[in-house]
Amino acid sequence: MGFGSIRRYDIQASWGYALSVFSVLPLVGGAYLAWRNYDGMLGQIIYESKLYVPLFVGCVLLSMVAGALGCLFGFSSAGQRRNDRPVRSWIGFFVGGGVLTFDVILLIAFLMLRLAQPA
Repeated sequence: MGFGSIRRYDIQASWGYALSVFSVLPLVGGAYLAWRNYDGMLGQIIYESKLYVPLFVGCVLLSMVAGALGCLFGFSSAGQRRNDRPVRSWIGFFVGGGVLTFDVILLIAFLMLRLAQPA
């Protein structure tokens, strides 16, 4: 992937693809944190550590920012005549949009189901 001018559509396609694929990693980390601490009997995400919330929210926000940028770059470069990598544009657009959707769902689920245990 070249680090050329971001105004070129093929560079936008490459950045969109890379950011969207990268955004899956923090999404999986945040989903794992929520799944690991979910108690099915109570229907709550239970946590004791004070580091749990910043770590979870950090994973989700990192994934949201990377997914949104990947989706934006993919949308911006898709369908342009000077873009010789349209497949990367579409992958960046759809993967970034999907990750962004899952991030919003995961964040809302955490905000609705969280239960802090006193230490």
